[in-house]
Amino acid sequence: MTSVGPLCGVGTVERMPQTRDRRLDLSKGLLIAGVVLGHFLETSGGQEPGDLYSGWSHDPQRWVLTFLYLFHMPLFVFLAGITARSSGVAHRVAEMAGLYLLLQIAYVVPRFGFDSLTSDRLLDPTYALWFLLAMVWWLLSLPVVERLGAWALPVATAASVIAVVLPYPDGNLVAWSRALCFWPFFVAGRLYGVGALRRTVSLPPAVRVAAATALVATTTVVVKTGLAPQWFRGADGAIAMDVSGLQAMTFRVLCLGLAILCGACVLALIPAHMQVPEALGRRSLAIYALHIPMVFVMEVVFESVGLAPIEATLLAVALTIVMLRILVFPVFDKAVRRTASTMAAVAVPPVLARR
Repeated sequence: MTSVGPLCGVGTVERMPQTRDRRLDLSKGLLIAGVVLGHFLETSGGQEPGDLYSGWSHDPQRWVLTFLYLFHMPLFVFLAGITARSSGVAHRVAEMAGLYLLLQIAYVVPRFGFDSLTSDRLLDPTYALWFLLAMVWWLLSLPVVERLGAWALPVATAASVIAVVLPYPDGNLVAWSRALCFWPFFVAGRLYGVGALRRTVSLPPAVRVAAATALVATTTVVVKTGLAPQWFRGADGAIAMDVSGLQAMTFRVLCLGLAILCGACVLALIPAHMQVPEALGRRSLAIYALHIPMVFVMEVVFESVGLAPIEATLLAVALTIVMLRILVFPVFDKAVRRTASTMAAVAVPPVLARR
């Protein structure tokens, strides 16, 4: 049974059941597969990236990417909120920060050389590594979330909307822009995620059909109306997009609403159990961290070969399957987690590690 307990005297938080919900791992597995596929599709367009990776300029990549980006990162962050705990947060923060620095160096040096390791480069996440830095900020926010209780979600939502008009054009620096953009989903997962998983299991067929229809319809409307992908990717604000503050906040509210709608639809469609995605979900950290070098390699390949869009899309799907089949082996997950834990144990005194 899932218990519901007080949260610092204000509001409530739904606790994780003693037995881990298999749908949590299943959901993470499906989402991490979408993350890997999205990254290969982004780089499959065959041209050097501009404001966006070239895959966004070609069909069918643009349709698949739009479908994925409408929900996959908000929902992934929502699930991260479910598993987040304030106990041992210092150790967990050190794990994420240490893993980020290690991978940032490992991915920057082979591409740009040791001379590129400036402070600016270290604080500017390479590609998908922004998520590890954002996790640092979200974990650090847990004491505030627990103190605010039910008020934490409106506060996080307001911060997300206001962030889009802050006068700092480089949203990638220390991942601040995406951290604030997706913060409401982390908070929602922390406060209400367990109940959301429970209430969306084994829904009637009519509800599932409606959810699938809504996902297709939303993707179609977003593609046809030409909503700039930068808005639902979360990294750019009013300055970078060259729009007024009011317009930027309107787009942010719209994209938050679309993410909630699409995320709820996806949860409604996820079954009670599927063995392969569950395994992927349990190893999602290693998959997230270690698939990136192959994305860099294939970016060069796609630019050199110049495949037709359909062929490039099929190759991206095949690469995703291969990478998932490789990285699902426990050895990669154990290596990543052990490395992160060891660095954190060195960096954080034992008395702080328990807090």
